[in-house]
Amino acid sequence: MQQIILLVAMTLILTACGGSSSEEPTTPPPPPVSDKVTTILSGSQTVERFYLDGDAQLAGTTTGLFWRADANSDWQNRSPEDSGVADIVVLGSGQYIIAMTPTEGTENSEAHPLYRTSDSGQTWDRISHNFGGGFFSVIRSLTYDISTNSIYAVSLGALAKADSSAENWTLIDGDWSTFATGLRLLEYNHAKQAIWFGGQGAIENGYLKRFNIADDSVVRWDDLLPNPHSFMGGLIHPHEPNTVMFGGEGGIAISYDHGASWERPLGDVNHRFYWDIVIDSAGVLYTAGWDKGGPEQPLIVECSSDNGYSWKSHHFGNEVSRGGVKSLSLVEHEDETMLYLGLEANGIKAISTDDLECP
Repeated sequence: MQQIILLVAMTLILTACGGSSSEEPTTPPPPPVSDKVTTILSGSQTVERFYLDGDAQLAGTTTGLFWRADANSDWQNRSPEDSGVADIVVLGSGQYIIAMTPTEGTENSEAHPLYRTSDSGQTWDRISHNFGGGFFSVIRSLTYDISTNSIYAVSLGALAKADSSAENWTLIDGDWSTFATGLRLLEYNHAKQAIWFGGQGAIENGYLKRFNIADDSVVRWDDLLPNPHSFMGGLIHPHEPNTVMFGGEGGIAISYDHGASWERPLGDVNHRFYWDIVIDSAGVLYTAGWDKGGPEQPLIVECSSDNGYSWKSHHFGNEVSRGGVKSLSLVEHEDETMLYLGLEANGIKAISTDDLECP
């Protein structure tokens, strides 16, 4: 009898403690996931550049150039060599010049790898060129002036110019042998006949310059964003040529008067990077940030409908765990405009602009 009483007591104790329960412990429900984010290019490559050639799309990534005929076609790797892409210029339909990333160990021993194609990258010819003068300078960015058939390029500390052959380069500003983190921003303002370029100096000092083509003068700005900072990319407003917007480490700097005065609409963003800014046909601006701590970070898209004076953030951290944005583009699909987001180590995602409410 005592054994039965003891057994019952032990059973009650275990039940109270949950030890004999056959029920599975409850788990919290998964976070809500929407269908707003679409995968455009899958993979773990970082998409540094994105360009359009008519309907054709070009993605410059850390694993090469990916090309497709239109938004409904499959991607093809059309790289001239097995390395990453520094930048691309589209000279005309199917005509590109591409700067590849130098193979490790060759940066200071041979000319930066430049190639040209006239068949959308199906075949390539390597360009023999003198970019860097007597030095083997790296090419960080390229841009094309169709009105004069000229290509501009920046290296670590130099701005240079060549015709569309990209063979003979003339130094415009800076020094071929500069020691610095380097230039990366390069934007051509056709209406004002000016080249904007910028980056970071040797002491992590961000700076921005404007080369005035008419008189070969150069204007420089320092400390537009909190140091340490660097300029990475931006936008020349297509309908208001006095308005320029440039992003980098520390936010965005905007001038509405061709550089006479500057605004910082995002305020202090704790050295978050903004690599790109794009504008749609209605004048709505889009940007997105990147943190240098690693690829695991939430996707946050920001937009403005008042020409950059105010911005609204849209968070997609539940849908995208690797959400650091390195490049942007607006692409017309059948019945909507898609914002393409080139991500760090996560290919390309896209969001319809209809799903991005802006102030």
